[in-house]
Amino acid sequence: MKLKLIILFTLIFQVSIGQFVNIDVTAKIKIETIDGTVSVISTATNTTEVYKSLNYVFTVFRTDAQNNISKNNQEGRFTLEANESKELSKVSISIEDTDKTVVLLLLIYEEDVIIGKDRIAFNEPIKKKPQKVEEEESDDGLELKGIVIEETKTKPGRDFYEFFYNSYSLNQINGNKVVGVFESLSFGRTTIIQVKIEDNVIHKFISKPDLEYLEQMSKISIRKVYKYFKDLKNQKKDIFRY
Repeated sequence: MKLKLIILFTLIFQVSIGQFVNIDVTAKIKIETIDGTVSVISTATNTTEVYKSLNYVFTVFRTDAQNNISKNNQEGRFTLEANESKELSKVSISIEDTDKTVVLLLLIYEEDVIIGKDRIAFNEPIKKKPQKVEEEESDDGLELKGIVIEETKTKPGRDFYEFFYNSYSLNQINGNKVVGVFESLSFGRTTIIQVKIEDNVIHKFISKPDLEYLEQMSKISIRKVYKYFKDLKNQKKDIFRY
């Protein structure tokens, strides 16, 4: 089986004023190909003199010829001493000729803020060079479309994520920013669920073990996410026009 690595991207872009990813902590995906099987190693390097306590999410997105998307997450908490490098996870994946796209995305968080990213894509089509600046081109020069990440702690949190992700896919929102579902502990035994796009909280609510309630919160969140991307697109159109 002939594997062809079409695009290799390292995401290094601004996530907030004065802060850039892959500066203090570098995220890196390493690959080794043996007999059609790809061994993938996700790593992190602390480039500072300060001890770091961090979280990572490593996701494999697979799109088949029918545009059906499946994903597999690995996540965990880890620490880095000053100037230390560490292997976070190691997995083996099979890249089929029939796969339309396989994307590997590594995100590293410090207190819910993404500080390190890396991305590798297999069988990803090469885009034609545009004649002018495209309206949907991301500010960082690289689009990440339709990606939703999860960091939940309870069953209600996971149930909400399933409602939300299914609606996101069904409505084909396909936003060009990473959407995150985060759950944090609150008073007593309650938790708070947040839907965020980058550092922007789109919707926040107190979690309840009630499927009907969680589904309703998912519908509200989807409407707000859709509006966010629509407003963002309109803003870029106005900027492009003037």
